[in-house]
Amino acid sequence: MIVQRTWKETDNLVEERSVERSPWAWIKAIMLLVVGIVILAVLAEPLIQSVQNFSKKARLPSFFVSFILVPLATNARIATSAISAASRKKPRTTSLTFSEIYGGVFMNNILGFSVLLSIMYFRGLSWDFSAEMLTVLIVCAIMGIAASFSSTFPVWTSFIAYLLYPLSLLLVYLLEEFSWWS
Repeated sequence: MIVQRTWKETDNLVEERSVERSPWAWIKAIMLLVVGIVILAVLAEPLIQSVQNFSKKARLPSFFVSFILVPLATNARIATSAISAASRKKPRTTSLTFSEIYGGVFMNNILGFSVLLSIMYFRGLSWDFSAEMLTVLIVCAIMGIAASFSSTFPVWTSFIAYLLYPLSLLLVYLLEEFSWWS
């Protein structure tokens, strides 16, 4: 069984790391988040160009590169640390690893979506991502509901989580090819 971190453990960890809870700490955190979003917005176009160039040179579909290779490359460090932490088989270590993964997923989704909306707003672009957003919402809802009803997870639940990635790619394909979102 894999144990998820409880709120009490979270509070203890926060106290251990002596995180400030002052208004200045909140302002600083929000400012750093805004700076990160601005950096992502500035670097988004060169990344897109690089992905498109790589796709053409490697003769791979840009969809494959964008939604499979780039996420694997950018999340390799988290995956490596999660595997090494899980190999210790201590509930606290595994719980902290889950928290790091959940935090990373949350930040990836929020920052990616914020940058996308910002670029679309400031450049006056149209919205053509309904299938992708519906898929993200469905996957997040499935994982969020599963995580909210239990604090421990048997190993078989990880297979369901892993299967959600290829299923989400399939769902995007089906929505775009066989629905009014094409």
